Amino acid sequence: MVGGAIARMLLGRGERVRVMARTRGNVTDDLVTLGAELVSGEVTDAESVAAAVEGCSDIYHCAALVDPFHWNRDDYDRINVGGTRNLLEAARSYGVRRFLHMSSIAALGAEPGSHADETAVPYGPWKPGYGRSKFLSEELVRASTDAMHVVSVNPAVVFGPGDRHFVRLIEAFLKGRLPVIAFADRPLPLVYVDDVARGSLLALERGESGSRYILAQPTITVGEFFLDLAVTSGRRPPRIHLPDWIAIAGALGWSVVSLARRRRPPISSFTALRIGSADFDGSRATRELELEYTDFNGALSKTVRALEQAN
Repeated sequence: MVGGAIARMLLGRGERVRVMARTRGNVTDDLVTLGAELVSGEVTDAESVAAAVEGCSDIYHCAALVDPFHWNRDDYDRINVGGTRNLLEAARSYGVRRFLHMSSIAALGAEPGSHADETAVPYGPWKPGYGRSKFLSEELVRASTDAMHVVSVNPAVVFGPGDRHFVRLIEAFLKGRLPVIAFADRPLPLVYVDDVARGSLLALERGESGSRYILAQPTITVGEFFLDLAVTSGRRPPRIHLPDWIAIAGALGWSVVSLARRRRPPISSFTALRIGSADFDGSRATRELELEYTDFNGALSKTVRALEQAN
């Protein structure tokens, strides 16, 4: 989703764009129609990565395994860390000038309940998974400042048209499948997909090499999000708020059963529930990159309309 949004913005500015994708689909077909060059490849395949990078001056590295309920934890390092290494090595070989790495707030390892900015450090030891893989990928990117201009951006939970992950929660609400909510007072850091795309372009153009930039709109709580969603969609907000301890026990049991049955939970996993447990500060991107975030209610309205039209 984010890679496609970046490509569309570059094409809209008249830039020549080459897109590397594992498979062809509606998104890649749309980009080709807009004038992008499409090449087939995988970030874990160094040969296809090198072929895609040759002749490019800038790289926007958005490919990653994101799924919070992926069964094999080793795949996060294999794809995210190994893929980043392959791209950086190819970029060095072909003299790429600028490299943007699409990281995540998960890479900060922020302590639950804390206020986190770009200086945050992991509060505990990493376990195999998405957050660690993004943290290690950032380390590789920062170590490449001698060869090219490199920068990482750390989006909050991304939402908007084309989303495949957080949108499942919005869809469940729109279909009346969320009569109750949990963690109503927990921070929920969000960012609109177009803001991530604009922030990425600005970071590569104006950002300090070797730095990271959090991309996040002002943090709201889970309860506030569902109230805004109800107003935007013209539906009733959930009236029952479960106590946290019940929600945690239920989510843990849900995840265990799903793991045993090799089936994905309809909404989230126990691990994913913790992503909104800190308040992430996206103001550095505004101060240093001059990124103006989209009005939240306007962005949410666009997302709801896109979902309703798709269904």
